[in-house]
Amino acid sequence: MGPPLDPATRPSRLSLFAHVAVVVLLSLSFISGLLVWQGQRVQEQTMATPAWLHPAVVLHGILNPFLCVLFGYLCCQHIRFGWQLRANLLTGFTIEFIFAGLILSGIGLYYAGAAEWRNWCVQTHRILGLLLAPGLGMHWVAGLHWVKKRSK
Repeated sequence: MGPPLDPATRPSRLSLFAHVAVVVLLSLSFISGLLVWQGQRVQEQTMATPAWLHPAVVLHGILNPFLCVLFGYLCCQHIRFGWQLRANLLTGFTIEFIFAGLILSGIGLYYAGAAEWRNWCVQTHRILGLLLAPGLGMHWVAGLHWVKKRSK
């Protein structure tokens, strides 16, 4: 597995490009997901489909492969180094669980045949989507604490 990692060099720190990719992709996904959710609520209440609902669904769906690639990159780089450093394990595992759950529930939205399964996937996807932002915030704060502790 190689020599032990030096926490002072912060090998788990995301590059600027990776950091921007995380922020942009997750922000677009979060906003488009909220638009889809709101559009579906409007559709249920008025029985009319808002004109912006379809573009929001398309954008949200188009982001999926990019988010899957991002998750794979994070697993191979950021998460792997974090595990070796034993840094932010609780918040890191929580984010990993939420991100993987969003991917799996999103797959279920496309392929679930039975209405009960689809409803379960919708609810799971919405809950996990709402938990991702505060989870990322907690992971970021924990990372700042971890760096501060190591720099003393």
